[in-house]
Amino acid sequence: FIQWRLGRTDPKQLGWADWLLLAFVGMLGFATVRLPWQGGFPGGTETVMRLLIGYLTPVCLYWIARQASLTQRSVVLVQAVLAVMGLYLAVTGILEVSGQWRAVFPKHIADPEAGIHFGRARGPMVHAVSYGLVLAVCLLAGWLWRARFGRVGQLVIIVAMPVLLAGIYLSYTRSVWMGAALGTMIVLGLTLHGQWRPLVLGSMIAAGLLLAVTRMDKLLSFEREYGAQYTRKSVDLRGSFAYISWQMFLDRPFLGFGFNQFPEAKLPYLADRSTDLDLEAIRPYSHHCTFLSILTETGLIGLILFLAVLAAWGVSAWQLALDPHAAPWAQSHAVLMLAAMGVYSIQAIFHELSYTPIDNSLLFLLAGVTVGLAQSRRS
Repeated sequence: FIQWRLGRTDPKQLGWADWLLLAFVGMLGFATVRLPWQGGFPGGTETVMRLLIGYLTPVCLYWIARQASLTQRSVVLVQAVLAVMGLYLAVTGILEVSGQWRAVFPKHIADPEAGIHFGRARGPMVHAVSYGLVLAVCLLAGWLWRARFGRVGQLVIIVAMPVLLAGIYLSYTRSVWMGAALGTMIVLGLTLHGQWRPLVLGSMIAAGLLLAVTRMDKLLSFEREYGAQYTRKSVDLRGSFAYISWQMFLDRPFLGFGFNQFPEAKLPYLADRSTDLDLEAIRPYSHHCTFLSILTETGLIGLILFLAVLAAWGVSAWQLALDPHAAPWAQSHAVLMLAAMGVYSIQAIFHELSYTPIDNSLLFLLAGVTVGLAQSRRS
């Protein structure tokens, strides 16, 4: 607001990505007010607060970034800040897992009662998924940022990459590993040229397939904070969530049960004995899939709008990344946006990301810059 009053913003015309986002937010608002606001997960986040932190705050960041004066300096600064933050997060995660609590900052990270996933690398988010998502995007931002430097600077950044990879590994979260791999493939696929592209991408795919075939049991049930049995159980829970979501969708396909209503609305469906799935196991949990959560709470209309928003952002980034007339720094940001969407999408499949402002805020911020750059080129 201050920047706007000082005339330092760069207002841009609304595009189709903006209208879709406004429609999606409108649908969320409708899905919130159509039912009592006191609903939601007992003892958990209240409905209005979840709407505020999960979506409205990210939308504000999107709008601020979109309306900013997007110069080379400001856009490259986004990558620089993410790269530096990634190094901090990675070092913090390594210190956590190694038990060096005196060196961990801020101190709430050392509190086992704060957040969840204590025992993994989880950073100041005190949540391994949010930590891993942000760190994976920071890793990719650092890789793209290196192009701004000479040989010495690039060497320093490349040497720092293993530290960030170690932080990602120590999150002990399979979706984070998959998201980081997908994001890396997107970045390499759009930045490598000549014979290097099929060689590198082919090697990554082959290594991934080999790992999946030879280490599948280990990937499904490895040791982390609650033991290997709980790790395997978290995989089985996804099937129960999908089954319940499908049954709820069949009952209310278009408008859903209301925003933040899944934790309570699912309870009658847990008595279904026509399946061998352990439905009762998900009783104490909120949803574990962003897409299915939106489907059950806002119906098919809400899910289509959300997917349309993501598609609009992806198209804008794709067009900008491949635009031969776009500046290299703008293309670099577009590549980062596509890679971040890859990381985010994998997390959204396996987790509900709207219970904290961190996950959506990062993606919406990058999307705001992307759409702002795209709109500037069209005007």
